[in-house]
Amino acid sequence: MNDMNYGPNAWHKIPATQTDAYKYWKDLEKYMPADMAKNTCNSKGDFNDNKASPVNLRNTDDNCKEFHQLRPNRRTDHAPLLGRVATVEIKSHSLRISYPRVGKEDLTVPSADIPQGWGKFLHVAYCEFKVPASHTMQGKKFVAEMNCYIIQKAGRGLGVFTILFEIGSFNKLLDQAICAFQTVWQTGKNACSRGGRRDLEEEVDVVDNDDGDNDFRARKFENTNTSMFRDLQENSKCGGGWNPFEFMYQTKSWHFYGYRGTLMEPPCSQIVEHRVFDTPAEMSIGQLEDMKKILFTHQDPGTCQYTSVHNKFESVAREFESVARPLQPSQRSRIHRCTCRDFISDEQRRKEGRKSCRAGTEKQWMPNPTDLVPARGEQWDL
Repeated sequence: MNDMNYGPNAWHKIPATQTDAYKYWKDLEKYMPADMAKNTCNSKGDFNDNKASPVNLRNTDDNCKEFHQLRPNRRTDHAPLLGRVATVEIKSHSLRISYPRVGKEDLTVPSADIPQGWGKFLHVAYCEFKVPASHTMQGKKFVAEMNCYIIQKAGRGLGVFTILFEIGSFNKLLDQAICAFQTVWQTGKNACSRGGRRDLEEEVDVVDNDDGDNDFRARKFENTNTSMFRDLQENSKCGGGWNPFEFMYQTKSWHFYGYRGTLMEPPCSQIVEHRVFDTPAEMSIGQLEDMKKILFTHQDPGTCQYTSVHNKFESVAREFESVARPLQPSQRSRIHRCTCRDFISDEQRRKEGRKSCRAGTEKQWMPNPTDLVPARGEQWDL
């Protein structure tokens, strides 16, 4: 694969109306705050090196816009990933879980109350995983991130809440998703193996990192026939109801960075309000290896072509293969940092009888009480 032809450096050459993102959001185009029919992936030319995504997250001394935590709808009846509600897909740049467009009173699709006056509970359109993470935080890189896109029809575009991941403990909730993606991966592998094509499992090693993680070696990409695939769907062997907001609870943080940015795939439209939680969730090394293998070696069952556009040539990807768009210039981006001085969790409010914490007491309220004031030279209006 030639990165100059297919990688992020060439995205600005793609007609906007031919992109997957435009086709997906086209029915909501009238609600978007930007013209999605225009390709704006040339950040320097289109945004003057400003307001593109992803970025290095840090406090730029912009005011926090929110006044309460993100509130998941606890009434939602979360369905299994391989059930009849969600659609599990391996995209060219991500592992995606999509949900149908439903009415505002629907309780089968995850929804949340986003602060800053977005209205009551808004439904998730899809959640997608990328390896490695697209965003960095104060210069620190993360092994993966999950972006959940939330629909809003009042002209403000899309709300996206993001969870970053670092290597740590085995994550059962994440493993449900990996199991579902692995099922889709195996379908393509089986179809292509039956056609006499090469077996990607034997031929491709995404990484040759053997560090003794028994978790990864125990997870084998075994052949599954169509009968087993049906059983897997019907019996929900990838677990029961799956709630993407549970990752937020895993971080034990209610606070985040926020900024107005763009889609991180063509046509890179400026229609997104990003909210990235300031504390990562964890995954095991084995789970990271599984996600890489699923994403980077997936074959389309119809054509047996590789579907990933993972990019081996960009400097940002030298550490390991990547589907992430490189960091965009953000010297003048307005990135706000919400802390307990702006709001505490709803549970803490009920318990303590207050809405926020006092300056100097952040360590008592936040798992990540850092970057509370902008570093020298980071103010957005300098």
